Amino acid sequence: MNRKRNAGLPIHVGIVGCGGIAQVIHMPILKKHPDVKLTALCDTDASKAAILADKYDVQQIYEDIDDMLQREKLDVVFILTPNNLHLPMTLLALEAGKHVFVEKPAARNMEEVARISAQAEKSDKLVMVGMQNRFRTDVQALRKFILAEELGSLFFIKGRWLQAYHQSIKQPWLINKAISGGGVVMDLGIQLIDLIWWLAGKPVPVSTKSFGYEISEYLTVEDFCVACITFENNLSVSLELSWNFPIDKDHMYLELAGRDGTATLHPMRIQKIMHGQIVHISPNIRESKIVNFKMGYQREVNHFLDFLTGRTDHLESTIDDALQVFRIVDGIYSSFASKREVVLE
Repeated sequence: MNRKRNAGLPIHVGIVGCGGIAQVIHMPILKKHPDVKLTALCDTDASKAAILADKYDVQQIYEDIDDMLQREKLDVVFILTPNNLHLPMTLLALEAGKHVFVEKPAARNMEEVARISAQAEKSDKLVMVGMQNRFRTDVQALRKFILAEELGSLFFIKGRWLQAYHQSIKQPWLINKAISGGGVVMDLGIQLIDLIWWLAGKPVPVSTKSFGYEISEYLTVEDFCVACITFENNLSVSLELSWNFPIDKDHMYLELAGRDGTATLHPMRIQKIMHGQIVHISPNIRESKIVNFKMGYQREVNHFLDFLTGRTDHLESTIDDALQVFRIVDGIYSSFASKREVVLE
């Protein structure tokens, strides 16, 4: 990663999209960061932007990203909009010479992500994709065990993210394929796929056989998915995803099996073969689920800013990472359509 970073402090940040994730997550984090100046907000709903600007003492608000990019001296733009706007707005920010943080997913398909990657290279600017699960305390601890080869060579990973049954519908844009790019795979699946691929050491995907269904009658995008993914390093991955599974509470689960041991998340548990016996070597994670969730977002943003200021030399969750993850996602959707195994090229 040799692209130019920010030259000085404070880092002037512009936010595009003033919805829930901006209000609850990013603006509180950025406002408290000592190296950041929240310079401008942009949203088509000017009244919403004005309320947030007043709350967080932001001097400038805009309804159009072009105006903001032309008038403000920004170092970084945070793109926190619905998925269909990620590509055009990220391209505009890069063309204007700004670094970009874009919330997951990076775009709606691999072709769009490739366009962002190409423009980032051309503009010599950075793009980080929001994948906060990589930065959770339990995940960071698990990765240290994997990197230390405590589990041995991984051969199987099972991921399950099932949201409990409910009668209310999702946000309208989330279930509109033209806007979101898909259903539960684009929402929950892309996060779980990224996490698995990253924990496994970013192996090259080979193929997928996947099935997607609309359990809820009102949906035109999949709200249930089962997928099997194979990788070049003889790793097999099984995924189960649902927005509306007939259970009474949400269930997120991850299990990794290596030749020398196993590990799970939710709950965090690590077992290893030692001296011919199974020994429990789980770390003591004391953070609550809510704190762990919030800290993932905070560490994610801090990591991006630390890279820009030179405090760390390695950037996680790059746009090129997203390109590889979307090879898998696009393959899953191709397998849905063809009802057969798809080779990932």
